[in-house]
Amino acid sequence: MSKGRPSLHILLNKLTEEAQILKRITGGFPPSVDVNEIWKDIWLEETHHSTALEGNTLTPLELYRLVEQDRVTGNKEMRYYLEVQGYAQAAKWVYEQAVESAKNGYFAITGAHISEIHRQLMGLVWGAYPPVTGDQPRQIRRGLTPIIRGAALRLPPSGDVPNLLDSLLKEINAGPLTMHPVEWVTRVHAEFEKIHPFADGNGRTGRLFMSYMLILYGFPPAIIYKSQRSRYLRALERAQGKNPDYSMLMELVARAVRENLNKLLLPHISEKEDLLPLSALAEGTAYNSNYLRALVQKGKLKAIKEGSLWLSSKKWLDEYLSSRDIRGRNVKNKEMGKRDAGQGS
Repeated sequence: MSKGRPSLHILLNKLTEEAQILKRITGGFPPSVDVNEIWKDIWLEETHHSTALEGNTLTPLELYRLVEQDRVTGNKEMRYYLEVQGYAQAAKWVYEQAVESAKNGYFAITGAHISEIHRQLMGLVWGAYPPVTGDQPRQIRRGLTPIIRGAALRLPPSGDVPNLLDSLLKEINAGPLTMHPVEWVTRVHAEFEKIHPFADGNGRTGRLFMSYMLILYGFPPAIIYKSQRSRYLRALERAQGKNPDYSMLMELVARAVRENLNKLLLPHISEKEDLLPLSALAEGTAYNSNYLRALVQKGKLKAIKEGSLWLSSKKWLDEYLSSRDIRGRNVKNKEMGKRDAGQGS
């Protein structure tokens, strides 16, 4: 725990309070990424960072154009585009399925949930680039046990995987019991990655499965940023050792959950200057959040940064718009040009 940060216990309690506030204010998570810009931003951000953790090099803009506009831009190997498309469709299914299940009070999780995530995730890329093992999407690994390069973790033999998954699912369906849901989901995630049930795509499947469980229990997905990759892998190793230490991984996941809770809460509780995330500010305007973010980065739109989240206000956006003419030129500079022209005539 860093100096000045609340303890993990306090952090988990805050997550519970904030999740309850969000549910009371909004009634729960949106049914689809298509009806809420902030929920869509979380979906796009998870897709970008979770694939980037595995080496995908698409930029956020290339990803946005691909999954939102069905446009292939950039000059990357085709497998990278297929990986992103697969993750985006799998994440969308996870978000919608988990929200619907929670709404109906259906908390049971089966192997079919995991296999469906893997099918959607890997179907496109394996269709074009079949794995040398001959495995198919959904198929539990078989044959030789893979070795993870650069990791201390030794995977269980492939023949043990079905029984290990069955045992894990029994633990999952017993529920968190006395454990905080985020703490419990973190432990499940570490165990899933330790089993490594598929020939490939285990990290992405595991993180999406973690998102499913978090949403099911009333918390937003935890996005592990690509900049946190080394810390995330160290945290997993600690959690998967002979004497498991989950604290590092738990804090990483809990803080990631809280960041997305804040994104969803801020539009409803901001008072000073009515500060809003750019995605919320874009709603009801002719602009999308990517355009507003570009204005902020160019210093044209006033904003402040909370963690990785940019906040601005309708007042500041109106100030920017009032300074532009219909062609997007700076009004002040335009008027000065007129005066200079008049003086020279």
